[in-house]
Amino acid sequence: MVVNKLIFKSLLVLSFFLGITATHSQSQERVFSKLEGYWEGAFIKNNSYQKFEVQFYKKDTAYTSLQIMEEWHPQFGEFVLPFTIDSTGIISTNTGKGKAFLNLDSKNLELIGYIEGAVPPISIHLKKVPPPPKPNFTIEEITVKNKKVKLNGHLHVPDNRNGTALIIVGGRSCYAGNTKYDLYAKLLRRYGISVLSFNKRGTGKSTGDCALATIEDLASDVSAIKRYLENHPNQYKSIGVLGSSAGGWVMAKAQEKSNFDFMIGVVGPSTSVEEQQMQSMAYGFDFYQLSESARANLLEYTRMMFEAKATQKNYEKFSMLLDKVGKEDWKKLLDDTDIPADASGINDLWVRRHNYDPAKVFSKFNNPFLAIYGEIDWIVPYKENVAELEQFFDGDRKKLLTNVVVHNAEHGTEVKGDYIKLTNNKSYWHFYRISPEVSISIIDFLVNNGFIKNQ
Repeated sequence: MVVNKLIFKSLLVLSFFLGITATHSQSQERVFSKLEGYWEGAFIKNNSYQKFEVQFYKKDTAYTSLQIMEEWHPQFGEFVLPFTIDSTGIISTNTGKGKAFLNLDSKNLELIGYIEGAVPPISIHLKKVPPPPKPNFTIEEITVKNKKVKLNGHLHVPDNRNGTALIIVGGRSCYAGNTKYDLYAKLLRRYGISVLSFNKRGTGKSTGDCALATIEDLASDVSAIKRYLENHPNQYKSIGVLGSSAGGWVMAKAQEKSNFDFMIGVVGPSTSVEEQQMQSMAYGFDFYQLSESARANLLEYTRMMFEAKATQKNYEKFSMLLDKVGKEDWKKLLDDTDIPADASGINDLWVRRHNYDPAKVFSKFNNPFLAIYGEIDWIVPYKENVAELEQFFDGDRKKLLTNVVVHNAEHGTEVKGDYIKLTNNKSYWHFYRISPEVSISIIDFLVNNGFIKNQ
């Protein structure tokens, strides 16, 4: 009898929890039935807002959200993230600003919420909108062969394409950018420009080895992409390139064998790799306010990256200098690819594999060139790079060059979040975002040089 009573009680408890689970699941589904679809709104902080769009949907059985923040970095402006609905109907998800908690007004189809732990507080307000109309563009996943390497990416083709195509060339890292949602592509296809964004070799679905790639390798990949566009059925009349950061060197190297109709550098150096490294170290010291002993040790380390032979003695000297980092705090100025794993790794340092000077290319380039720099970028400092370009584009070729220095922008052309003081004791909160000067300058440049028409 005791055993039967225990079994009966266990069944009651199980039924109770199953009932709660079923009720919770039904509640989740009721909320989701209203939530599913497209929402537009903003993050709000004090008297400012930053646009925010979300699509809530199910991927198989998982609650999923596609979040869009077009003012962020071109390759990080869209996020696919899970979300949850708790027993009280509260929706929670991570966002680019932090973890968000949202309440649904199911009758008026609005969402209100906040970012957890934000100081000052960040609130969120979204309104449900109809599904967007059929896209006026197509996105083709492409594969381009370059000898043994296969390059994967996406070609964004607007319905109103105007005969101009642009290749996106990423920076130094081996991070696989989201080529399908590249924000440069999203911007430019609105103006009739076709954009090809691809994963560099050894990243994403592209084959090859990014960790050991040379600038010659990467430039040959860009040339292969250009040949692909030259032979595309769309019959592009003009093909340009946009290189970000170290991608500026890669596009210049590719120009040696590929005559681009225009080039755009976004914080792309016009100095040599060695000059840029020495300049960025000098500016980095001032930026981080490091000691004079740190300055001497890092400059010695930087010289060794270019000059030291691949010997055990030099590897030990690299290690000895790095041992001083703890006290002097200058390792933050180095990339992981600036540190040899062993003596033979000295020859594989990034600066050795990519040592290049674009001077000859820029001195002879006879098509429109746009260079965009950040005013407070210590990695590619604008003063030296603007001066170099003005020397390269001399005489009648001056008219081909457009230099833009973006106010208060860092190396990613981003401007940090901060309070901005105006006249008459007015101020506002400036959200972290890519400066609008970047997109405005690119569109103006393309319009002024005839690559965008009917504007």
